[in-house]
Amino acid sequence: MSTAADLIAVSSDKPAYPQAKSKWFGKAAGSKKLRLVFSFYSPDGNEVAMPLAAMSAYLKRDFPWVEVILKPILIVRDAVAYNPENYARSIAELKPDVIAFSVMSPHWYPMEPYFEVIKSMLPDMPICIGGYQAMLSQDQTIENPNVDFICVGDGEYAIGNLVQFLRGSKDGAVDGMWEKLSDGEVFRTEPHQIGDLASLPFPDYDIFEKDGSFDDVNTSIFGPKEKVVLPVMTGRGCPYRCTYCCNTPLLDNWKVKKEFLRKYDPEDMVTELIRLRDRYNVGYFEFWDELFLSNLKFVRAFFAIYKERIGLPFSINSRVEVMNEKFCAEAKEAGCHTIWFGIESGDETYRSTMLGRKMKNEQVIAAAKACKAAGINRLTFNIVGMPLETAENMRQTLELNKLIAPEFFFFFPYIPLRGTPLYDRAKAEGLLLTTKKNLHYLSAANDKQFTLNMKEQPELLSAAQYDEICKEMLAFQESNNRLSFADDAGVEQVAKVEDKSFSFIDDEQKAAFAEPKYEAAPVEMYEPPVQQAPAEKSGGIISGIRSLFRAP
Repeated sequence: MSTAADLIAVSSDKPAYPQAKSKWFGKAAGSKKLRLVFSFYSPDGNEVAMPLAAMSAYLKRDFPWVEVILKPILIVRDAVAYNPENYARSIAELKPDVIAFSVMSPHWYPMEPYFEVIKSMLPDMPICIGGYQAMLSQDQTIENPNVDFICVGDGEYAIGNLVQFLRGSKDGAVDGMWEKLSDGEVFRTEPHQIGDLASLPFPDYDIFEKDGSFDDVNTSIFGPKEKVVLPVMTGRGCPYRCTYCCNTPLLDNWKVKKEFLRKYDPEDMVTELIRLRDRYNVGYFEFWDELFLSNLKFVRAFFAIYKERIGLPFSINSRVEVMNEKFCAEAKEAGCHTIWFGIESGDETYRSTMLGRKMKNEQVIAAAKACKAAGINRLTFNIVGMPLETAENMRQTLELNKLIAPEFFFFFPYIPLRGTPLYDRAKAEGLLLTTKKNLHYLSAANDKQFTLNMKEQPELLSAAQYDEICKEMLAFQESNNRLSFADDAGVEQVAKVEDKSFSFIDDEQKAAFAEPKYEAAPVEMYEPPVQQAPAEKSGGIISGIRSLFRAP
């Protein structure tokens, strides 16, 4: 009988699978339980990875003979305990049949030493890599000598196929994954693209518990510290094509575009939120959807039910194009405490032609005013050090944020993400640092030093200018940020929010979603103004990687 996984990505022209060349088929045969360890790299202390929760729920429902264990790499908690050698020892003690990592692209290089040590200790255990790194940098990922499988699309059915393959109960290739064979060749299958979320269970939060609760689990990005803050997602996908975002190449390669935006049924979603609220004593929800507003019909229905049946404060990702007075009022009435939205650059021309973000500054200002008038906190995302960005562009970003004075101003250095249009532009311009593996991807509030993640272009933005303007942004951040939460007694407490980036799946993109009009942003149009180079360069260098999220 064919399974849903079998039917997702069937290709009639696939070559015959050489099962005799597999090192792993039936490797776990005969065991009563197959032990699978999930992991992800967490340099900011965040301990929730939604993709792993989704796959765990699917495995527990359909494959009860699989034992799922979560062992994230929590270097903020204990850098020694979670260094590659000690972490590998902790994995070896579990005696797993397979370990699967969900990897964000910026975490690839820091994680490679872990794969090497684990493979040296456990040569007879396969290592599988998923997440945006495997989906967008397939060749780079599978070419790592310690990697055996990569998941190149949605992971639920693919991981189900893998555990059956390892147990020897399902012949043929691991559909939804690439496998490295015994002779070094790679057998490729199509990525899974799951269009119907109703066919999947809601994510499994039990894997994140410690001693049966969330009391000692860091689940929040910007939420109140005195409450249990739970990240949730109402769906998947984003219809916009920001040039710097991982979402763009995924959308480009999605076969049935109308299925890319996937939402749970509003009633089912609220019922699940009630279960989570009561199970974990949740006091605040953070909606981690790539774009909460990708379906306004869903949002209106959801707000109405949420207000009536849940009533807890929450935060969402939005876009300035839809943040008018009516929407902000409806969101506030439903319990919205904070809206996160991207500005990215304060220069309209740069933002439009280089980033694919078409909104005007007037729209940014109007949205911020509407949000404030409704009594909703505003958190802005901004990127600095981008390809062909000038010092003046950066200053405009700071000035626009000063004008609207969001309750939380957040900025982070640009990361060249493989597969995205802006990465391709940076590569074409010769700006990539091909030998630099530890990319600096936070605003370095702790270091108060800032380094570019690309080659310096002194005529546009020198290293010294970049460091100087980033420090001005940091000063504004420290003097401006005042995101607050009411405690149980109704007293407003200013949140001590750590400066960390939660996602490289961008939280914005265009409000109308129509097929088949998907045109790449005209990045070739932007010609940056020429500026004189300063007399000196900055000497500040970040020595290590610091906090970021997200979960892949």
